[in-house]
Amino acid sequence: MKRAAFLDRDGTLIEEKGYLNTPEQIRLKKGVVEGLKLLQQYGFYLFIVTNQSGTKRGWVSKDRVERINRELIRLLRSYKVFIKDTSVCFHHPNERCRCRKPQPFLIFRLLLKYPEIDVKKSVVVGDKDSDIKLALNVGAKGILVFPHTDFLDVARSIIKDSHGFDIPGN
Repeated sequence: MKRAAFLDRDGTLIEEKGYLNTPEQIRLKKGVVEGLKLLQQYGFYLFIVTNQSGTKRGWVSKDRVERINRELIRLLRSYKVFIKDTSVCFHHPNERCRCRKPQPFLIFRLLLKYPEIDVKKSVVVGDKDSDIKLALNVGAKGILVFPHTDFLDVARSIIKDSHGFDIPGN
C-alpha cells in the first residue's frame, strides 16, 4: 500500500493570489520543491486537490484553471517533482456538491483511480479549515499550513510522523 500527500494548491504550494488567473502568477512557496522531493523520496504519491470556484463566479475560465494546473505541474516536474494527478472542484459553494472541500469526493475519485493508496497512512496538507475537515472526512491526517510556513518543515514533520525518525535540517 502507498501513502499519498493530497495537497491544496493556492496558499499551500503556491502563493495565495485571490483568484489566480494566469500561469505567470504562479509563485512557489518557500520550501515546496525541497519538501515535495523529500515526500517523494519517502514513498508518497503527490496529488493536487483544489477548490476553484472562481470559474462559477465568472472570474476565471475552467480552461484557464486547467492551464494553470498544467503549468504548475510542468514547473514542479522541471525540479524533478512529480505530481501523480489532480482533482478539482469547479462548483460554487452554494451548489452543495459532493466534491467541494471538505466533502470527500475529490479524494474518493483519486482513491478509485489509485486503489493502492492507503488513505489512513496519507495526509491532506492545506491552508484552510476545509482542508483539515477533508482529512477527517476521509480518515487521513490533516496538516494546516500558514502563510509563512516553510514547506520543507512540513515535509520533515510528515516523514517523522509516518516513518518514526527525524530528517536533519540544513
